Amino acid sequence: MGHPEWLYYLFGLAMMVVAAYSVVLLRLSIGSADRPGRDVDVAHFAMGITMAGMFVPDWAFWPHWFWEVVFLVLTVWFVVRTAQSLLRFGVHVPHEGIHATMSFAMLLMYLFPMGASSSAMSMSMSSSSSAILDPGVSFVLAVTFFGSAIFTLASPNKGASHHGTHRRHNLAYAALGAPPPAIAAGPRTRDRASAGMRILTSPRTEDLSHVVMCLSMGFMLILMI
Repeated sequence: MGHPEWLYYLFGLAMMVVAAYSVVLLRLSIGSADRPGRDVDVAHFAMGITMAGMFVPDWAFWPHWFWEVVFLVLTVWFVVRTAQSLLRFGVHVPHEGIHATMSFAMLLMYLFPMGASSSAMSMSMSSSSSAILDPGVSFVLAVTFFGSAIFTLASPNKGASHHGTHRRHNLAYAALGAPPPAIAAGPRTRDRASAGMRILTSPRTEDLSHVVMCLSMGFMLILMI
């Protein structure tokens, strides 16, 4: 059974928004010597623009081999970061782990493109590969990403999807040149631009971008079953 075309455009647009949001966060992090989460922003940017091209073929660009290299590098990077976090903080669930899994899933989508509906993924129509991703792998990955989305929404530790559970979230205030809320004082003198900046850089907004990415990637993997 086919899916309505508007649904693919909706997911593609959501991915472009996440990619653009990641660029904003990267731009705001310039000049900050200790800005955790840059690697996540880079990964979300790459995932966003490539998945937008999967949902809407006309939006795809650059050869597959380029993106395969990108996601292979990201996978290795986040695996190393996961190991470092475990060595440093002991047994826990590092946020780098889910991003390693997401990067690996993106790599699989390029290596095994033929499992998806040709109307859903541009790579299914243009790739010369006839490999098919095992449906069980797609299902497990999709459930993992849906679970990550639910966990992120339910977690009281907002911003952990980008910064982990061992880092304090100060980006919004660093970007505005203001101290963290614990020591900030004075009347409400922020203008509308400053208020909008705080929303963009808030941990809840960062978590929302992660949730959208997880849901979109999970949906794509379900299409590949």
